[in-house]
Amino acid sequence: MSLSFQQKVDIVTEYLDRIGALDFEGAGRYLAENAVMVVPFSPSSQEIPPLMGGQAILDQLRGTVASAFESMTFTVDQWYDVADSDVVIAEYHSVCPLKGRSGEYRNSYVGVFRFARDTIILHKEYFNPVRLAALAPGDGSRL
Repeated sequence: MSLSFQQKVDIVTEYLDRIGALDFEGAGRYLAENAVMVVPFSPSSQEIPPLMGGQAILDQLRGTVASAFESMTFTVDQWYDVADSDVVIAEYHSVCPLKGRSGEYRNSYVGVFRFARDTIILHKEYFNPVRLAALAPGDGSRL
């Protein structure tokens, strides 16, 4: 049984909300065991390899997101239904208060989400890597 567009939107919305709340176990409920996360554009000169497996994705998020941000608020600006497909695409942006210092991190994203039954099997996230690189210590209270 394939998911409706609205079901895909609901799953991705809850997944992003759980990440934003730093509830990684809650986010994990929406990931397939064999899920893959791909970040095609890296803030460094080295390519970031795909994260293989739901637990690897959660471990990476826990290690990076939770150490950098108090929370992440994602707002979806536009949803795209890929007809006759197990994919939904979202354009969204974030506002994230920085942990341990003043200021906030902001970025814009295009996320491609593929489903297997009712779980996310692929999360491909395109974002501005320059904004992420600017999180390095120093100035940048509003990125």
